[in-house]
Amino acid sequence: MALANRYLTSWENYWSTLTGTPGEVFWDADPVHAAQQDLALFQGYLNPQLPMIDLGCGNGTQTRFLGDHFARVIGTEIAPAAVQIARTTNATGNITYRVLDMLHPDDAQALHEEVGDANIYLRAVLHQLSPADQPTAIQSIERLLGATGTLFLIELSSAAEPFFAQLIQQYGPPPGLARVFQHQITPGMLHENSLASLFPADRFTLLKTGPSHVRTVHSLPTGEVVKVPAFYAVIRRWLS
Repeated sequence: MALANRYLTSWENYWSTLTGTPGEVFWDADPVHAAQQDLALFQGYLNPQLPMIDLGCGNGTQTRFLGDHFARVIGTEIAPAAVQIARTTNATGNITYRVLDMLHPDDAQALHEEVGDANIYLRAVLHQLSPADQPTAIQSIERLLGATGTLFLIELSSAAEPFFAQLIQQYGPPPGLARVFQHQITPGMLHENSLASLFPADRFTLLKTGPSHVRTVHSLPTGEVVKVPAFYAVIRRWLS
């Protein structure tokens, strides 16, 4: 509980400093270069009639894009301040936003009981949790998926750490990333090989995986936009 509260405190403090202005958030890329890119990878694998949950939705930029492609979309975040920004800046009739802590699987179960099986969009979220907490988050994901939902995740890959080291050495820390660090948020990495242990074959089926990138809002002096090495996976629960 204390660790979960640490996450909440850090992220609430972070989001409370923001206004929702485009470009404030390091990962808040235009959906054309984020959710749309991802949609092409997973759209053919899921049941479009199910609700779509944007788990860890931030300020709702990608959520709003998903709302153009799915009948019901739910954006969730641990920090009430983020939810408020999302409601203010990225609300439409078929999207709702709510607070949800992935480290409370019973809360995920309650959401499942409310909306039924759901598809999940998870963009650069798991790496923000310590390895010890990631399995608990997977329990929440499992409950939200139910028997028929499909998960799409995109995460920073093992190549991200040396990428950031070189980036900071050459150009200094990007302002948007420095703002994250100021709030005692120290994102880690998720190795591609971790998928097998986080989503074991006796509980999940890996449908597709491959390399990708997470586009940011930060441009280098050269004009190049920073794209962090990543990988994606499309996953369903395995049911006997």
